Amino acid sequence: MQWDARFFERSAMFEPFARCAGRLGGSTDWPRRSALDALLAEHRVRNARGDALRAVGPGVGGAAAYEGRVFERRELAVREGEWHDLMNVLVWCVFPATKAALNARHAESAAAEAGGRRGRARDALTLFDESGAIVVSSDADLLDELRAFRWRELFVGKRARVRTALRVYLFGHGLLEKALAPYVGMTAQAITLAVDREVIENRALVDRATAKYVADVLTTPRDLAPLPVLGVPGWWKANEEEAFYDDTAYFRPGRRR
Repeated sequence: MQWDARFFERSAMFEPFARCAGRLGGSTDWPRRSALDALLAEHRVRNARGDALRAVGPGVGGAAAYEGRVFERRELAVREGEWHDLMNVLVWCVFPATKAALNARHAESAAAEAGGRRGRARDALTLFDESGAIVVSSDADLLDELRAFRWRELFVGKRARVRTALRVYLFGHGLLEKALAPYVGMTAQAITLAVDREVIENRALVDRATAKYVADVLTTPRDLAPLPVLGVPGWWKANEEEAFYDDTAYFRPGRRR
């Protein structure tokens, strides 16, 4: 798919990222690494040490080496012409505190696991980083329905309350890449947070609350709640019909155990 910043204005799923994407220009020419570096500087993006990040070329090594470059050398590896990496830069700009917390936990976990087996904490961190969503609500009952996989009760029976008291933010850069061509089956792994009503639309406060959860709580994939993202009201035209939620292959009734 060609680069087009206007794409981010066409779907409610991308709303938080539209302004950042617009700063990269609306032409079909892919933003150069220098433009992404300038965007990071404009948003004053920093790692957990407080060092300003800069976009650099890809290096060698696996995930641990990648995270180490961010944490130790403030280098964010970016491949030009790749949606995956471009989405990652946008997430850093919109949710900088959460991304910094994830990176710090990755670096900490990798150091602790040196020469040993990869732990569940890093599995959870990677899952959220790639496929995560943030769900905030001032109505604890709605979060209970989501965590219990009661999709019809949540998205149909309590739809009006969902629209006013719950907000879903896509976070995982891999998930954002998938959202360029949405499909039934697309699922996020969500952090769910009970917040005051005034926090729901305040992304800076949402970012801080999520960063705290990542730093203090996230230790296993079980701390994340599966979310069929196309069920979110306003995100997929087909979900305006109640029958859409009858697809139990997508809206699964829950974990087996």
